[in-house]
Amino acid sequence: MAAPPPGSAMGMLPPDEDRGPQLVAMFWTYTSIAAAMTGLRFYARMQIRAVGWDDWMMLATVVLFGIATSFVTYMASIGGSRHVYYLTMEQTLKAVKFSWISQPWAIFCFATGKASVAFLTLRFIGRNTFWRKWILYYIIVTIFIANGLGCIITFVQCDPPRALWTPDIPAKCWDPSVQLHYNYFLSAYNIAADIVLAILPATFISGLNLRREKKIALCVLLSLGFVAAIFSGLKVRYLDKLGARTDFTWNAYDIQVWTGAEAFVMMVCGNVPPLQLLWDRYVSHKLDSSWSRTPLKYHSNGSNGNYSGSEKSGPSRHLNSSNSSQKGPSHTQVVAAGYDATLPRYPGQIYATTNVEVHGHAANRDFV
Repeated sequence: MAAPPPGSAMGMLPPDEDRGPQLVAMFWTYTSIAAAMTGLRFYARMQIRAVGWDDWMMLATVVLFGIATSFVTYMASIGGSRHVYYLTMEQTLKAVKFSWISQPWAIFCFATGKASVAFLTLRFIGRNTFWRKWILYYIIVTIFIANGLGCIITFVQCDPPRALWTPDIPAKCWDPSVQLHYNYFLSAYNIAADIVLAILPATFISGLNLRREKKIALCVLLSLGFVAAIFSGLKVRYLDKLGARTDFTWNAYDIQVWTGAEAFVMMVCGNVPPLQLLWDRYVSHKLDSSWSRTPLKYHSNGSNGNYSGSEKSGPSRHLNSSNSSQKGPSHTQVVAAGYDATLPRYPGQIYATTNVEVHGHAANRDFV
């Protein structure tokens, strides 16, 4: 058993409670749900042959979070969520060790998760949006740097690093406030990135050639980062417990809970927009069974054509056909990965077509 807190008698020790089972259940629930959603995301994208960087970044996020969950599980199994005063020295050293080791995996999953959202937003941006693209690329690069430094600082603050969980060896360690202040900065930067990623879609969705309700729905889906920002803000008040060097196993519980919750919300919000394809196909039935058979092109009754787009055209594409000779309706209905818009008739270009579907990605732009 570890020494009691300074100034306390054995009878004044806190009760011996183990919060490990709750922590493990929560983390594995989060991991399972996130993995299931990411699996469905890949299924939807593979159906339209449109797997992209945003999908791989989200997969990396789930893998990193799963590794962190495994460390948390082992840590809890050896008493890592109990008061340190009730643990043997061996239990204490192992619990504190795996608590520190789990941190970089959890920290870096925020970088890949936010990068996934940024790459997803890039799918919608047209050619004439230079400043928006560079904002997104800036976020991707700097979010990796900022969170990567957070991982590095975790271990370089002590020389040798194992002094973090073996306090009786000779070592040189920074003041705990160094890591604490950087974590405050990192949380603030992550919150700012979430807010920018949530606001940016509203600056170009209004210019897409979609019905108003579709614009609103798309804007809401791409702005779910506000929810992640809220959870990140709630976590900040527990960051000071990372600098605690007494009863570390108990004090780290709150920050672990909120870190897991923030990562879970980020993964769920990042997976929702791509899953709209499955929703439209199997729930709202806005897409028919042909959606998975025409991944990268539209099909029209007897017409061959191509499509191109700009920021104003959005998911609806202007269609050109050079070998159509039939005369038909005065408008064409275009369905692009669940979003539709009515195009005016283009004389001499497309005829006898009542429904055109576009799924996946075309030219220089992908779709959700």
